[in-house]
Amino acid sequence: MYKIIMIGAGNVAWHLAVELEKEGHRITEVYSRHIANAKILANQLYEAKATNQLNFLASDADIALIAVTDDALSEVVAALRLPTYMVLAHTSGTQTMEILKISTENIGVFYPLQTFTKSKSVNFKTVPICIEAANKEILENLGELATSLSQEVYVLDSEQRKALHIAAVIACNFTNHLLGIAKEILDDKDMDFEMLFPLIQETISKAMSMNPKEAQTGPAKRGDTKIISKHLLYLEKYPTYKSIYQVITNSIANK
Repeated sequence: MYKIIMIGAGNVAWHLAVELEKEGHRITEVYSRHIANAKILANQLYEAKATNQLNFLASDADIALIAVTDDALSEVVAALRLPTYMVLAHTSGTQTMEILKISTENIGVFYPLQTFTKSKSVNFKTVPICIEAANKEILENLGELATSLSQEVYVLDSEQRKALHIAAVIACNFTNHLLGIAKEILDDKDMDFEMLFPLIQETISKAMSMNPKEAQTGPAKRGDTKIISKHLLYLEKYPTYKSIYQVITNSIANK
């Protein structure tokens, strides 16, 4: 069992804190610059204390996990005060491990590769957790913590993690945005977005079971310029979406 400080109270922190306690660890403190947010998360936990202060010199925790936005990370790390023995790890997909060195030499990364929303539960056993550490001992500690949550644990360096995060943004965030565009186009004609569900499910299923390049279908794949021209004409009333359609169509054709 590890005692853990959770620095942050957003989506990632929320899921991590709750799941860590399910697996027998204890969250000792929850930090948020807005104390009300820290209290909301702390109230979901066993006996965590809510705080909006970053001085943890009196804490008896083993590990401090930083789950804040990348923009806030440097500022939070600079203000942190930790006991010399404590391990400090961030949960970012893009930031290097070295960004933590201003606070301590006992540093690492604990990056869960998943999209998190507080209201949506996640099966953590299938969530890849990517770890990195300044030395073997810290790597073993973070590895032990990770394997208590997930069956999928990977040791990645900063460059590998950066590439993974870019791929994740494209696969997750971009895909979701495109689905939102599709829904808007259907909504404008009073059609139900659920009509696309079987197609979406089959598309994802094929991409997961075979090479996505081999699974590609559609007018761009076929080189059907007549259909593409008709689509672009229809999208004249959605200039931004027309540009997106054109860029992705060209990318598919160039493959």
